[in-house]
Amino acid sequence: NCSVPCQWSCTRLCYPSPQGPRCWCGPGYRLAEDGLSCMDIDECTEWGKGACSQTCLNAPGSYSCGCLPGYLLEPDGHICKLTGPEPKLLVALQSEVLSYGLRSGHEEVVLATDKDRVVFSLDYDLVERKVFWMDLATESIRWQDLNSGKKGTLVKGVRSDCVAVDWLGRNLYWTDGAAGQVLATRLGAAWQGIPEYTVVMDGDLDQPHSLVLQPLAGLMYWSEVGSHARLMEASMDGSRRHVLLAQGLGWPTALALDLPTQRIFWLDEKLGSVGSAHLDGSNVKVLKLRWVQSPFAAAVCEGQLYWSERKTWSVQQVDKASGKNRTVLLKQHGQPHGLQVPTWGALSRAVPALLISHPAQPCCPLS
Repeated sequence: NCSVPCQWSCTRLCYPSPQGPRCWCGPGYRLAEDGLSCMDIDECTEWGKGACSQTCLNAPGSYSCGCLPGYLLEPDGHICKLTGPEPKLLVALQSEVLSYGLRSGHEEVVLATDKDRVVFSLDYDLVERKVFWMDLATESIRWQDLNSGKKGTLVKGVRSDCVAVDWLGRNLYWTDGAAGQVLATRLGAAWQGIPEYTVVMDGDLDQPHSLVLQPLAGLMYWSEVGSHARLMEASMDGSRRHVLLAQGLGWPTALALDLPTQRIFWLDEKLGSVGSAHLDGSNVKVLKLRWVQSPFAAAVCEGQLYWSERKTWSVQQVDKASGKNRTVLLKQHGQPHGLQVPTWGALSRAVPALLISHPAQPCCPLS
């Protein structure tokens, strides 16, 4: 009866309803089990990354979002965007490396090799602004300085599915799926006719494929695409190796780290899906996406996941959390392979101090 007066001891508000008087709570609160008192809703916990793109601070009846150094909160109060220069996507297209502006869409060729060569996997050294890439035609890992245009060869006689730069320790790592190894050499090495590198990990690796590094934490992550697909983690010297994830995987061919949210993303060619998990392997989320067909490499920037598709010769993006708003960024006459987003943000200003406090060192005794 809506006309029955409300005489309950509600802590907030009481309203008449067809079922009689009821207690009511304002925005940011929910009614407790006693039906009288109100409890704060922790939006940061319940909504997860739907509340804020980076950091979330709960408050009574409300919450607020924050951003990590190098990011700025958008007017919507939820999304963080990189400060500084426009973030750019580096994409390996056949014998070239293309720079694509993620805000402007501006395209520019920043590296070109001989037409008979293929720039396969690539990574970027944010300290010296060099691109390192695997050259399949010559079975070598090469580099080019984007400032001066100077080029060089790091090592020859290797075949790699993926290369990764340790910009802090000044080493370069790569995977060899056929040999079941992860190897490394110094970034400053110069080819002099004798291979100078070390085997970081060997044995019990089931076709290591994609590889990503977290230099500030001294950790590396890689995917294995053999008979038992899994995601792995180890220290960058190869010690403390352990399985991060071994269930629900088909063929995880592309990995990407999203350090602001402390998550690792992967694209699964066999299952046609995008997955992500916390860096400790917990809180796994998988999205089935029919346009994930033949992913080679992936990168995350702000709220977007980018990847190269070899079957459709395209570079695509989706919202990293929902998998929605798919966009084809590039579709050209050339099969895309490696890609990377060199995100500087506040890190660029911290690099000199970091290099002093973490002097360059080999990952392990070079053989």
